[in-house]
Amino acid sequence: MYNFSIPSQLKAWIDRVVVAGKTFRYGANGAEGLLKNKKAFIASSRGNVYAAGSPAAALEHHESYLTGVLSFIGSTDVTIVRAEGLAFGPEARDTAMLRARENIAAMAACHSGGACV
Repeated sequence: MYNFSIPSQLKAWIDRVVVAGKTFRYGANGAEGLLKNKKAFIASSRGNVYAAGSPAAALEHHESYLTGVLSFIGSTDVTIVRAEGLAFGPEARDTAMLRARENIAAMAACHSGGACV
């Protein structure tokens, strides 16, 4: 997360990917995403805590924007791996990074035939 949203470089890339006729099309019912049945992963890091229920939740325009864009182009199977509270000091950062790595390991185990949680 960068100033409550995404970095301008990522926005520029999204503008090159979200193209009518390539990743979505307009039909009788409006826009239709063309990237159906595609899995997407978002690796998210944030200095503060913006998760639902937190005091800063209303300022989260990062993951919600990315999942919205992905949904618009048809990718609705989105998994977010998040490390947040990174600016709260070394201990908080280390704990958040450890949790994110544990989430990634659990996903990898699940996809390779292990137990899914």
